Amino acid sequence: MCTIGYSDITPNSTLAKLFSILLVLVSLVFYHILVSNFVIYVINLRKNTHKRLFDTRKRSRVALALCVFVLCIGIGVFLMHFVEKIGWFDSFYFSFMGITSVGYGEKVFESIFGRIFGSIWLVISIIVVVRVFILFVEVRVDERQSKVEKWVMEQDVTVDQFHDGFVSKSDYMMYKLKELGKITERDILLINKQFERLDTGNCGRITLSNIIESHY
Repeated sequence: MCTIGYSDITPNSTLAKLFSILLVLVSLVFYHILVSNFVIYVINLRKNTHKRLFDTRKRSRVALALCVFVLCIGIGVFLMHFVEKIGWFDSFYFSFMGITSVGYGEKVFESIFGRIFGSIWLVISIIVVVRVFILFVEVRVDERQSKVEKWVMEQDVTVDQFHDGFVSKSDYMMYKLKELGKITERDILLINKQFERLDTGNCGRITLSNIIESHY
């Protein structure tokens, strides 16, 4: 399952081969959950992480990646069956084990054409598998971030930053942006300093004359 495949112990019976396929599938799901949870943990540690919403475009990319994954398996099946002259089930078994980079080694390309084409096919297929895996991790992370953003937006509690007895629209927007992780306290301080520099009259607003004065 570490994608090494020493080939000293290999499944021989059909039942054992079928079990190996199921074991690899379960392992891929386990790796997906493990890596995605680790990514989520790292993101939760970073308060200034920029969150992205899950959209239709990403769903389309995942669907396309899965289709390409199935296509890669199909190409391997036809290659092994018609070029290397092995049975359909063994062809599927070899194709699946090959593109998941497990490779027990009991089935190999023997013809020159099979080795050349197989080398190209394996490189492309493994890249596709990695890309599918990464896309699923991104989807899992994005869905979690979307839930966090939805929860924040549903909360009506805010903070009276200036302690003047009421919350203005700008106060409310600033609070929500901070909770969503879009901006940090440092960003707010920098913006306030820039505003104070432009507001030369200390009137709480910036006029055209203030901007002209700041440039001359």
